[in-house]
Amino acid sequence: MPMTIPAMDRRLLIGAGVLLPLVAPSASGQAPDPRTGCMAVEGTLDGEPVTAADLRPMALINYGHFSTMRVRRRAVQGLDFQLARLQRSTQKLFGTDLAGDLVRRYVREAVPDDAQTYLVRINIFPRNLSWMNLNAPAKPVVLVTKSLLPAVPGQPQAVQSVQYERDMPDIKHVGTFGLFHHRRRAQGNGFDDALFFDSKRSVSEGSTWNVGFYDGTRVVLPTAAALPGGAVHLLRQGMRMQGVPFLERDVKVDEVGRFELAFSTNVPETIRPLRKIDAAAFPVTHTMYERLQACYDANEWTTL
Repeated sequence: MPMTIPAMDRRLLIGAGVLLPLVAPSASGQAPDPRTGCMAVEGTLDGEPVTAADLRPMALINYGHFSTMRVRRRAVQGLDFQLARLQRSTQKLFGTDLAGDLVRRYVREAVPDDAQTYLVRINIFPRNLSWMNLNAPAKPVVLVTKSLLPAVPGQPQAVQSVQYERDMPDIKHVGTFGLFHHRRRAQGNGFDDALFFDSKRSVSEGSTWNVGFYDGTRVVLPTAAALPGGAVHLLRQGMRMQGVPFLERDVKVDEVGRFELAFSTNVPETIRPLRKIDAAAFPVTHTMYERLQACYDANEWTTL
């Protein structure tokens, strides 16, 4: 159900790191607001049409978690992983269970049964919560929004390494200030994004993606504390199925230039070459990228 969000509420939501997907013109038939360039948002809250007032608690309190998934013909790759992570995070943040069958129903009802690929975002946040009493019981609600996934893959990126460790990296929470602050600073320095390393100089992850390397023989995945992303989970499973050797180990930021290849992985873009990390340059065309994509694609689609 299309929803128009007033300008003030849009600013609140963007500032809170909500990043609601936008409806593409080809999907909605609507033109963007000439003042903001924004489209209407399509979303449901606990399966019902959502209003701007419903979203105000998420913007003002900014406490919760989310997950994103690709949906095609009402099916998802790695659905069990996604539901388990949502359940685990809900239990950790709110001390309550999240019914996976309800989440599946909400997503199924929100996405058309067609051949297009949609990026679906599931936000879990409290409908009623006061920042004056954050321990008060608060039943979380489920916000489902969707947008069409671009058919054109993203370009290879140059990233700048920076020391940064985010709070509770095991949870895909809405605290995105540090992530976007360092991405912004990297872009100001002529890069596309930021790659994080910790106080031990161990590489962890990118701003909104996991990172991997190829040493000429094996894929190497860093083991420093990072979000266990859905994409790297699918890649790991696919490499096992396809017989692609990989190793998980500590990777120091000082050694990244010794690798043959570097890549990022997240749900929207699956596999994206990194053409540069700091001063170290990497090729953006290589048969290994095709093999990695084949590993990702080998994962089955589970019907919602």
